[in-house]
Amino acid sequence: MRSFTPKIIAAASIFAAIPLSSAYAVHRHHRAAVDTMTTASAPADPEARAATEQLLGVKQGIRTARQAGKITQDQARDLMRQADAIKPTGGRSAIGQINELDQRLRDATGQGTYMGDGSDGGYYPNG
Repeated sequence: MRSFTPKIIAAASIFAAIPLSSAYAVHRHHRAAVDTMTTASAPADPEARAATEQLLGVKQGIRTARQAGKITQDQARDLMRQADAIKPTGGRSAIGQINELDQRLRDATGQGTYMGDGSDGGYYPNG
């Protein structure tokens, strides 16, 4: 009986290893392309990550301005549509587009850039 148990253990371990070895072989030969620029849908590139965070901040600003009654529903929809059209992985051009959208949001809420001495409200182009 003692010689029978080691033979069963050896056979069981071999049968258990066969599926694992074939799975390993398949995995080694059919590797999927790994996207090294993103991890868990967050860009690894610092510039793209900054653009994504800035874009999310502008979108939150649009929602907050709409809830506070600073902009109309149509203005919010238009600004959000423009925000959705920006691809944050576009590098410097994306950051420029986000800054322009942020300025449009500030202008729409009455918090635009002051120009001149402020006697006429100071908003460009009237300043």
